[in-house]
Amino acid sequence: MLSIRSLALAGVLAVLPQIVMAAESGQCVDVSVPKHAIEARNGKWIQLTPEQWEFLRGIYAMNPLTPPGLPYGDKAALAKVDGNSGGLIFFIDGDKACTPMPVPQTLLSMIDDVATAKISHEGNGL
Repeated sequence: MLSIRSLALAGVLAVLPQIVMAAESGQCVDVSVPKHAIEARNGKWIQLTPEQWEFLRGIYAMNPLTPPGLPYGDKAALAKVDGNSGGLIFFIDGDKACTPMPVPQTLLSMIDDVATAKISHEGNGL
């Protein structure tokens, strides 16, 4: 089972550099390309809510590893593959997948909280 997960992750990782290179050059790819690559490896392609999209736009804009500014598009999808605790966010512009952004497990939990309008505060505040 572990070797299947490793192979699935390796397959996704083999396709992702091409998608990332396209996004970094200002180009987007047809949404079917990453969607089918994820699904072919028994992954999940999850359409996110408008609230989750807005939340992730802010994360993207403040992330030092992403280009300056807001990502393309008006919605987002989360790609997950078994065996990987994190995921990959794609910002969707019409029928194009743009500006992929890796997300760790801790951010995935926050994305779930946004979807359910769960508010929790860390620490004591000011």
